[in-house]
Amino acid sequence: MRIDVIGAGSLGLLLTGKLIAGGAEVRIWCRSEQQSRALTEHGLTLSYEDDRAAMLLAGGSFSAEPVGKYAQRQLTDPGDVTLITVKQKVLHEAFPELLQPLKDRKLIMIGFQNGCGHLELLQELLPESSIWAAVTTEAAKRKTLTEVIHAGKGEICIGKSSSSIHINETALPDSEPAAVISFIKALSAAGFNASLSKEVDTIIYRKLMINAVINPLTAIWRVPNGELLASPERVQLMKELYAEAARIFDACGITLKQQTWEAILEVCRATAGNISSMLADVLADRETEIRWINGSIVNIGLQRGVEAPLHRWICGLVEGMTVRER
Repeated sequence: MRIDVIGAGSLGLLLTGKLIAGGAEVRIWCRSEQQSRALTEHGLTLSYEDDRAAMLLAGGSFSAEPVGKYAQRQLTDPGDVTLITVKQKVLHEAFPELLQPLKDRKLIMIGFQNGCGHLELLQELLPESSIWAAVTTEAAKRKTLTEVIHAGKGEICIGKSSSSIHINETALPDSEPAAVISFIKALSAAGFNASLSKEVDTIIYRKLMINAVINPLTAIWRVPNGELLASPERVQLMKELYAEAARIFDACGITLKQQTWEAILEVCRATAGNISSMLADVLADRETEIRWINGSIVNIGLQRGVEAPLHRWICGLVEGMTVRER
C-alpha cells in the first residue's frame, strides 16, 4: 500500500523508516525544502540506543518532498492512507490552508497528535474524509534531519473516536475501511505492536492524563522523566495534578481504566532516562503543546462548570517559559 506521512520529526521519521524496511511504499512530507533534499540525497538512518546496528535506507527507496506539494499530489496521484505526525501547533496553524484543496475528497487520515482538538479540526477541514485516531507509546528522538533514534518500544492503537464519526457512519466494526486494516498489517510487518481498538477514546484520555502529569513538570524542572520520582515534594505535586484531572474526568463521565496513577509512576520508571517532548521543546526554545494537553483538561472542565486552577496555572507557567521577549 502507499502511505503518506506528513511530518518529518522524530515520530514521522521513525514510522517512515520502519515501514519502508517492512516493505511498504512511503512518501514523507517535510516542512522544509532543506530536509526533503537531505533525505533524498542521503537517505534515512534508523538507529537504536542499544547495541543494534543502525539501518540506512537509501533516498531512492522512498519519496521525500516539501509538504506544500502534498495536496496537489493527492489530487493527481492519491495514496491509500495519510499519517499526520506534526505537533498540534503546526496542525492548527498550517493545515487549514494546506488541506483546503482537499475538502471535498474522501481521504483516510490518521492523526498521531497528543492531547485533544486535532480530530475535530481534521473533520472540520475534511468533512468527506474518514478521520482516525492513533495513540502511541513508541519513543523516538530525531538526531539530525535524516537520522532518528528508536529510543523505546511501545504500542500503537488505532480507532475511531466519537469526535470523528460521520453522522452516516455505522458503528465499528462495519465501518472499518480495508485501508486501515491493511495499514495495521503494514505496521505489524514493520515490527510495531499495532492494533485496532474500539476504546480509542479511553486510550486518548488515559494518555492525556499521563502527559498532563509528567510532561509539564519535566519541562519546568528540566529533568528526565525518572527524576520526577526523586523526592516526595515532586511526587506530591504529581498527585495533585492527577487528582484535579481525575475530578474533572469524573464530572464529565470520562472513564479511564483502573490504576491510572500507578500507570503514571510506571511510565516514569520505564522511561527514566527519557526527555519528554515538552522538555525538548523548552530546551529548543520552541512553543510547547501545553495548551492542547493541560489546556484540554481546563477546557473539558469548563464545559461542565468545573474549575482546574492547578492545570491552568501550569499552562501559564510553561507558556511563559517559551515566550519571546520583545
